[in-house]
Amino acid sequence: MALVRRIRLLLLRIRYPKAAFGARCDIRRRFSLELGCSAVVQFGERCVIDRDMTIECMGTLVVGDRTIFGHHCTIAARHSITIGSDCLIAEMVSVRDHDHAFSRIDVATREQGFSVSSIQIGRNVWIGGKVSVLKGVTIGDGAIVGANAVVTRNIPANAVAVGVPAKVVRMRT
Repeated sequence: MALVRRIRLLLLRIRYPKAAFGARCDIRRRFSLELGCSAVVQFGERCVIDRDMTIECMGTLVVGDRTIFGHHCTIAARHSITIGSDCLIAEMVSVRDHDHAFSRIDVATREQGFSVSSIQIGRNVWIGGKVSVLKGVTIGDGAIVGANAVVTRNIPANAVAVGVPAKVVRMRT
């Protein structure tokens, strides 16, 4: 099994020369990566990317060491997304640093461009299943975001946040 993982990592490095995958990354089946002209993608050492993950990067995506992504996650970076080391990101999580602009009613939404703002996710963060992290958000070190939450505002370090929109319900001590 380790040999298969090494071969898969080597093939990904060849297929995506603009992306950097750290040593001993484990990238599972059906990984999809779309890179823009000036995109920067960096994964630290020993990251795990479970099956069916999609990354769309026109800007910068930096992921720290030993971060684990569950299956069917989507990361979309038009500007900048940073994810710290030792994070647990459960299945079907969506992290997007942009929204469609939609202020004009005389122009189709798809033609109005985007509103963009960076996302920062700290170290040792646990993001539960089916969470959506929206543009402009910072999630502090050691925070936990409960399943199905929609993160629209900053979450402080060591906080536990749940709900739609996500709200801090307690602090970890």
